[in-house]
Amino acid sequence: MISLSHIDKAQAFRYMGHHGIPDAQMQTLADTCEQKLLSAVQPRYTYKVCPLTDTPDGILCEGTALLLTGQDIRDHLRGCDRVILLCATLSAGADTAIRIAGAQDVLAGMMTDALASALTEQLCDAAEGEILSRFPEDYPTWRFSPGYGDLPLELQGDFLAACAAEKRLGVTLSPGGLCIPTKTVTALIGLSKQPISKGKRGCAICNRKADCPYRAKGVHCS
Repeated sequence: MISLSHIDKAQAFRYMGHHGIPDAQMQTLADTCEQKLLSAVQPRYTYKVCPLTDTPDGILCEGTALLLTGQDIRDHLRGCDRVILLCATLSAGADTAIRIAGAQDVLAGMMTDALASALTEQLCDAAEGEILSRFPEDYPTWRFSPGYGDLPLELQGDFLAACAAEKRLGVTLSPGGLCIPTKTVTALIGLSKQPISKGKRGCAICNRKADCPYRAKGVHCS
């Protein structure tokens, strides 16, 4: 389990669509929600490294049933011979903290949710750092998640099974194909023995870039 002692509140305010410097009342609310959230979560991750096999139907993660389809992931993994399958979660404690905060005060619920999203990103960054430190001679890609570009979100079930995420982290799928606990991220990181182009990331590959509420306000979600 990774220890995270603070949350990037500036990122959380961006998730809320807040511009400028928060006033004292908002800062105090953020500080209060931060402490309650940190005491409720159990940030954890698991990962699996798979050799890659190119097939006519997609890129197969060897040793699993996970077949990566779409041109965007093919471009993303060009030059890679292996992939890291990462699943990271804040645990069910995050969902509970968001629900309790929202039941007491709508703004506190929104704040706690935004803080949890920011903390999830921090967890992914920390997990990626730990994992890549074990592969010092390899060249990694950016993280790329199911649902980015034309990589189907429907791959989540096979992704979680490949990582044994339910057994190791208690992560499951809702009937709609979303991860439970909700503050859970799955992502792929390609590995190559040779320097590679890392390609597009962020807004350039996001399916929501045309109607993104953050871009409409002139900000970004990350």
